[in-house]
Amino acid sequence: RSYNLDHRLDKETSGLLLIAKNLKITKIFGKLFKEQKIKKIYLAICQGVPKNLNSLVKLGIIDKRNSSNTSQSVTKYKVLKNKQKLSVILFRPLTGKTHQLRIVSKHLNCPIIGDKKYNKQRKYNLEKLKLNAYFLQFIINNKKYEFKSKLPNHIDKFLAKNKINTVIDNNLNYFLNF
Repeated sequence: RSYNLDHRLDKETSGLLLIAKNLKITKIFGKLFKEQKIKKIYLAICQGVPKNLNSLVKLGIIDKRNSSNTSQSVTKYKVLKNKQKLSVILFRPLTGKTHQLRIVSKHLNCPIIGDKKYNKQRKYNLEKLKLNAYFLQFIINNKKYEFKSKLPNHIDKFLAKNKINTVIDNNLNYFLNF
């Protein structure tokens, strides 16, 4: 039996993946992604605090295959908590560009903790990437599917060590009605 990976993450990113059991479902997921009908919400722990606590960011991202091309990325975000120059941020990418959330967080002057490529600050360079594909929602045949990730230990421990407690689920509706 073969399965098709329909939702790709950077290898360091933790969290949910969509895997189709057959070609029919692969095609359905492909159509839903193309039509931007799969709602994805990520949780990140970032170094710094963005100027706006919630906003929509439109940013040109250079195509990794052809550096003379840029394509528009659109990302909605909300800061759930900030403490000691750290921010817990929910991101909802409305487009699906390579490294989109990592580039957007850098653009907001609060790169993701543990991001070796886009976070040039060295304070947390021994940490794993604090980016988690936290929530997925989509509809197939008029049935709504929702999935939530359990945060990995390295994120839970980092939050506990820095005495940051935050409520994630109460903030999901901010993104789902968009």
